[in-house]
Amino acid sequence: MKVIGIDGGATKVSAALVEKVDSKTFKIVGNTEELRYQDHESFDFEFDPCDFELQLKNLPIDQNESKQGDIYLQTILNIIDRFDGMNDTYISLAMPGVKSKDKKGITAMKNGPRLPNLCTLLQEKLGSTSKISQLESDSDMCSWGEQFSKDGAFRNIQNAYYIGGGTGIADGLKLKDRILSFDSQSNWIAKTWELKTQNGTNLETLISMPSINHADTKLLYDISIQIASLIFERVTTIYEGWQFSYGLDREIQRNHQYCGTLIDRVVIGQRLSEFLSSKQGHKYFNIICGHFHKLCSEHSVVLKEHFCSNGTIKKGMLHLSKLRESPIIGLGAKGWTYVK
Repeated sequence: MKVIGIDGGATKVSAALVEKVDSKTFKIVGNTEELRYQDHESFDFEFDPCDFELQLKNLPIDQNESKQGDIYLQTILNIIDRFDGMNDTYISLAMPGVKSKDKKGITAMKNGPRLPNLCTLLQEKLGSTSKISQLESDSDMCSWGEQFSKDGAFRNIQNAYYIGGGTGIADGLKLKDRILSFDSQSNWIAKTWELKTQNGTNLETLISMPSINHADTKLLYDISIQIASLIFERVTTIYEGWQFSYGLDREIQRNHQYCGTLIDRVVIGQRLSEFLSSKQGHKYFNIICGHFHKLCSEHSVVLKEHFCSNGTIKKGMLHLSKLRESPIIGLGAKGWTYVK
């Protein structure tokens, strides 16, 4: 049996065959393929998802949303077919959005249609020897990729936070040498899409790539400060519990089992890393590092000694990942855990 990792985003799906090297290492074999939803002949460019809060309250899916969902489904099937994946294949698929309780569908999605029965519909189209079990979290799979690729930035690190920037923000955690899902730790830490700034702006909308791509110099500076502040919030929430740094529309507890843990590395990934590594973006990476240094130095001696040295952030603490295909590798690694 082979394993296909499929990273479904808001605008496209990317996929590759993933091979098991050993129990701790996985790699992509062959080419990575991409298909955009909008390239489907029936794609509705006028489709606009209904209010996210209403989606969370189970607003019924109308005909337009259902048709757009069919296009997403067909695009996924088309990319599976490129790898001859209809037979003797495990499909490891990540999609954005809020998943159903059984993790087989999408019940709320900011940038696309809901697909509450996605896995069931895919399984009906697959041959009897191919299988899909559940939808994975695109954020979690970035962490898995950084752990299980031979060049991954989570390898040989005990405690790390991952922030990946694309259409939205991917959050990942590794604490006490274990990859943790944000969903499993939601009683004490919140995903970026849940957080609001002091003026009520959604933090994910503010710092994700669509905002960065259209920002002027002043706004890029402000975004850099916000990214540094978010990283600092992660560090302090893990070390000493939730500090109420952002608005959050739910209760969250302050004490948790990882209190006292200091992050050894912050990994910045995906298109956000590409931007900050570019000639244009590197100065904004320096702004992020500078503001993070300021926040740590002013907060406590413990944080200053752990993260800072000689007036700057210690080398390697904020790491720009070049592993663009981390979610596909992570999906492959997760997929192989289901293969007997």
